[in-house]
Amino acid sequence: MGKKILVAVDDSLYSKYAVKYAARISSAAKNVTFTLFNVQPYVPQIFIERAETDPEVKTEINALVRKNTEAAGRIVGKFKELMVGEGVPENRIETVTQSAQVGVAKDILNRGEQGLYDAVVLARRGLTPSRDFFIGTIASKVVEHALEIPVWVVGEETASMKIMLAVDGSENSLRVVDHLIHMIGPNPDLRLTLFHVVPCLKHYYSVDFEKEHPDLEEILQSEDKPRMEGFYEKALERLKTAGLKKSQIKIKTATRCYDISTAILGEARTRQYGTVMVGRRGEREAFFTGRIAMRLVQKVSDQALWVIP
Repeated sequence: MGKKILVAVDDSLYSKYAVKYAARISSAAKNVTFTLFNVQPYVPQIFIERAETDPEVKTEINALVRKNTEAAGRIVGKFKELMVGEGVPENRIETVTQSAQVGVAKDILNRGEQGLYDAVVLARRGLTPSRDFFIGTIASKVVEHALEIPVWVVGEETASMKIMLAVDGSENSLRVVDHLIHMIGPNPDLRLTLFHVVPCLKHYYSVDFEKEHPDLEEILQSEDKPRMEGFYEKALERLKTAGLKKSQIKIKTATRCYDISTAILGEARTRQYGTVMVGRRGEREAFFTGRIAMRLVQKVSDQALWVIP
């Protein structure tokens, strides 16, 4: 079955990283097509309304729109050439530009959801004027509101095929495994670590509650072990069926009661992964919540981060 990836770009070095990453990470997957998508600068409605009654303003606005359209065409054209240089056949790359309609983040999401894309890829930085960093980057806004579509946020340039998949034993974690298989394929260079943080009461309650009820923490952790064993059996079978070898896969558990996002960040930085994958939801829709995903968007810098709904 064909796969569609929407790559949102602007004229920045960071978008170059995102384009190269998208091409390289999916190189072993079959039937992948890409859409390079650029949102042109917003033209305030007040200008458009004035142009309807003022010929001079209309001429000026038309010239501005034409300039924006030409610039956008050069941007997506440049990145198409880059993607072809990375080995993607030209007939599998589409270029699309449009004027800003609602806002850059929302326009990207609308395109991704309405076009039924399998993933949206964008750079951690760029795609927004510097002033918008005070109210949240485009990447953060897209992840926050992407409740139905996976988002890949790319930081620095990386050619690493070391991938960490943060799991909690839930059905949602299995969906993350399925997304990995679907989008990457049986790449022989892939090195995958299934990373699990042992649950602690403080993941759910206050630190005081944890101290007052040590017996409950023992129950929580004793139940976690068989659940994870069952999860790993299912996940490994799916990965094997997809063509990955046992030697490509590791299982690692953080046994200390770390904050979940802190543990993920520590593992990612120490082991120098190229990609970190996390589900937006988890056990009982809560273990890997949107809050943790958003924290990782803000803190993960050297790796690409995939957030899977």
